Amino acid sequence: MRPAGLMGFITIMWIMILTVAAFLIIIVVPIDIVLFRDRIDRLITSIIQASIAIGIVLILILTLSTMKEIYMQRKL
Repeated sequence: MRPAGLMGFITIMWIMILTVAAFLIIIVVPIDIVLFRDRIDRLITSIIQASIAIGIVLILILTLSTMKEIYMQRKL
């Protein structure tokens, strides 16, 4: 029973990581074309993209850490 729980945890973790990576590639990268249509300076657009990416990665790290704590408490 333990390996099944661990495999479920790892599967959910990888699904979350791949979802965040897809979001960053599909949404954040072309944000200057979709929202601003090259009307804003490239530096400002890059700052906005970097801020979104850093924020999402921080949220992912916090979520994975919380999931790990919950999993460890449940298994101990």
